[in-house]
Amino acid sequence: TARPSAPVPRRTMAGGGHQPVSRSMEAKLFEGHPENEGWETTIYVTYAASLVLITFALGFAPDTSIKTWASSEARARLELQAKGKLDQPVFGVHYDTPENKYEFESKNPDNPFDEEEDDDDDDDEEEEEEEESPCRERRPSRRTP
Repeated sequence: TARPSAPVPRRTMAGGGHQPVSRSMEAKLFEGHPENEGWETTIYVTYAASLVLITFALGFAPDTSIKTWASSEARARLELQAKGKLDQPVFGVHYDTPENKYEFESKNPDNPFDEEEDDDDDDDEEEEEEEESPCRERRPSRRTP
């Protein structure tokens, strides 16, 4: 026959069987503490300034992907071939360089951008009108000591 099992005595610590509740378990989420400590304002300002700087730095960073480089390199090769400066592209040579993009040697050193000469007829007419108008008289300026 089966014996009824006796209740197993429960072991408890000296606190009466209940573990103390830690203070972190009593805290409310995102409530914080009631008083600001001196270092908190400095940290918040530093975090905000860092966030702004990183946002601008990443926003204005150049695109350095391989697709962007290959696209500009292919465009430069096609432009050089269209101008007749390149017959056959050579493997390993970069053609998207400032030397190939811009002409640094000017035909006229006094006019490096090959601009057309601007006629200053408008300016000359205004100067002539000022000289001819008799209504304007020059008065000597008064100096006070």
